[in-house]
Amino acid sequence: MNLIAFTKSFTAKRKPHFRRLTGLFRLLVALTLMAATQAACAAPTSSAGTTRKQVYAAVIASATNAVKQEAKRRNWPDYQAKMNVFIPAEISQYPLCEGPLTVSLPGGARLDLNRIRYDVRCGDTGGWDVAVTVKPDIYLPILMAKETFERGHVLTASDMQLRKYNISSARAGYITNPDDIVGLTVKRRLREMQPISLAQLEAPTLVERGQQVVMIAQQDGIEARTMGEALKKGRKGDMIKVKNSSSERVVTAIVDGMGVVRMVYAPGG
Repeated sequence: MNLIAFTKSFTAKRKPHFRRLTGLFRLLVALTLMAATQAACAAPTSSAGTTRKQVYAAVIASATNAVKQEAKRRNWPDYQAKMNVFIPAEISQYPLCEGPLTVSLPGGARLDLNRIRYDVRCGDTGGWDVAVTVKPDIYLPILMAKETFERGHVLTASDMQLRKYNISSARAGYITNPDDIVGLTVKRRLREMQPISLAQLEAPTLVERGQQVVMIAQQDGIEARTMGEALKKGRKGDMIKVKNSSSERVVTAIVDGMGVVRMVYAPGG
């Protein structure tokens, strides 16, 4: 067999083998496309993702309204809220609810903006219910210390400034109105740019122990004043013992101002 005859013979044998490989490849591609199409057709129209979105939308609406009502009640100025929603994985087992979802707080529970728990219920025949948690991040202008203040410092309006802050992180509380704390004394060290809370402050001491004070007694529209000695220090509104300097009688009085107390009852009555 010469070279030309061998080449023709090899080419003739190769063509059927190549055609078989090409046919198998096409068949494999066709089967893959068919499987993908069947999987797409088998997917339910109300997927778990759609049910999750339905629950998410209902819970967001309820939480947003709750924050709005609380903002109105507390007179929050210029607040912003971001909702962090935690939906349990079991929602993937539930179909889309045809009717509106019912969103409510658990029986007897009080609204806690740090962590809101909702019961979400689908009222369809064979419906379902799921517990969802919402943790709002609420950004609000609150008062912060302009610099570090040590214990005993009396706050003035120039000692503080308003800065937007996530009040969900302000565990000790927060203050939005400077008038509420001007004149109060720092009870423990207050750091620069630290949110100010009432827990860190106290009313200033208006009467010191052993101090001479003005004692005011009032009865039937008649007011009498005398001098006395405070037997205990006190802040505004505190009840302390005071010894009348004239009669040396010890009586109970209420601290009313700097070096001034008001008698709970008139002396010598």
